[in-house]
Amino acid sequence: MIRDIVSAKSFGTSWQWDAFTYAFMLPNFMRRLVGEGALSSAFIPIYAEVRQREGEEAGFRFANVIFTLLFWGLVGFLLFVEIGILFLLQASALPPAVRLTCELLQLLFPYLLFISLCALAMGILNSHHHFFSPSLSPIILDLIWIAGVLWVSPLGGPKPEERIFLLAICIFVSGAIQLGVQIPFLVRHGFHPRFLFDIFHPALRQVGKLLLPSILGFSVVQINILVDMTLAFWVGPGANSALWYGNRLMQFPLGVFAIAMGTALLPAISHHTARQEIEEAKRTLSFALRSIFLIIFPATVGLIVLRTPIVQLLFERGEFDAASTARTSFVLLCYTIGLFAYSGQKLIVTGFYALQDTKTPMKVGALALVINVVFNLILMGPLKEGGLALATSISGIFNFLCLIFLFQRRIAGLELRGILVSSGKIFGASLLMGFCAWPLFRSIYGAVGGGETFRLLAGVFGSIGISALIYLGLCLLFRVHEVREAIQWIRESRKREESVGVGEEPL
Repeated sequence: MIRDIVSAKSFGTSWQWDAFTYAFMLPNFMRRLVGEGALSSAFIPIYAEVRQREGEEAGFRFANVIFTLLFWGLVGFLLFVEIGILFLLQASALPPAVRLTCELLQLLFPYLLFISLCALAMGILNSHHHFFSPSLSPIILDLIWIAGVLWVSPLGGPKPEERIFLLAICIFVSGAIQLGVQIPFLVRHGFHPRFLFDIFHPALRQVGKLLLPSILGFSVVQINILVDMTLAFWVGPGANSALWYGNRLMQFPLGVFAIAMGTALLPAISHHTARQEIEEAKRTLSFALRSIFLIIFPATVGLIVLRTPIVQLLFERGEFDAASTARTSFVLLCYTIGLFAYSGQKLIVTGFYALQDTKTPMKVGALALVINVVFNLILMGPLKEGGLALATSISGIFNFLCLIFLFQRRIAGLELRGILVSSGKIFGASLLMGFCAWPLFRSIYGAVGGGETFRLLAGVFGSIGISALIYLGLCLLFRVHEVREAIQWIRESRKREESVGVGEEPL
């Protein structure tokens, strides 16, 4: 969030920032296919199976085979891409935004090698129930990005395009550091990265069977983003920037909670399915869905109701003006409508992948892609960039509802009725909280003296804090079981701490 705040102040919703966000998105598009997305989803279940069946050493050997193929495959791909960009830049009639995008891609595409290998390392560590060092990777990127915006990019001169080049170099360097941080922890767990060519490894064939459908399944989501950002160039200058900032705000609760839970969920469900503990796997997934909705529903309502003051507080300074706030707030509204679906989709797809079924998410995702493109073309005219965001929400909701229906048919007994009842109570409590949030903001904002930023700060955080207490009270009133479980867990945790404190063994 701090990263996006400093970026907004320095670059606003300019055409140069449009070019940068597009150039940054493309290698991340590839990373999610070959790194943390498709490859990890195909690799982790097989890796867990090999370790369970043949032991640690066999698992490490298999991981090194994957590491070798990924490294050399990416090196060849990057050489091909760099040569293609060189030829493209020879064209003299390229628009300034397109030329700047291509020049930035020359710097940012090699970043793909580091972060894809980093994603593989994170998958291995997660399989060993180690989550600390993988969690450092985005923090490293953010810290270097912030330093690049504040102290490095100003050295480029007054022109935004010159400053953006230096920021791209900083991001490239961050990729090498992200990978380097994972290596000591891999070694500590017994894994030593080395080149190992064994194309006839028996587990490699299993990964191959899962990989292509998994790539197609993950590519559907990423192609949605690619299509949205490409069409945004047709909407006009600033459209990609507004989509970027609106998406980043929507991604805040999604990244903190849903993606984190999904990352932890895949190894857990893979472990249960490898041991044929199907009932335990279903209970784990059901609990994850109910728990994430407990957070995501009120976050959705809060973002919708308070979207404009939140954008004003975070971004409206420097190059980010009132027009940028209006565009970003509308995009945020359109994206946030589908927030529950993006969160649930992340978890339910994890369930399919743990069962080594990558074809079903691929087919549903392909249909959702078609729906997204159709609604993009319908809505981008009247709603501009907001129409692109709304089309993404519509296709995301369709994707999630289809996946959960098909998962229930595939694995009966998902406790779907319990999920629906719990979600209904949570949604009702969230709506009532939302009706209170805006009057609370106006009251606090009007009552507090001082400058505009301080009044916004008091109004936004004051209304969020009071609304959270109202939401908690409503959940208790509506007998939302997950809240009672959380309170019980906190009480038990305190008892365990007290027992340790008096010299007893921890439970």
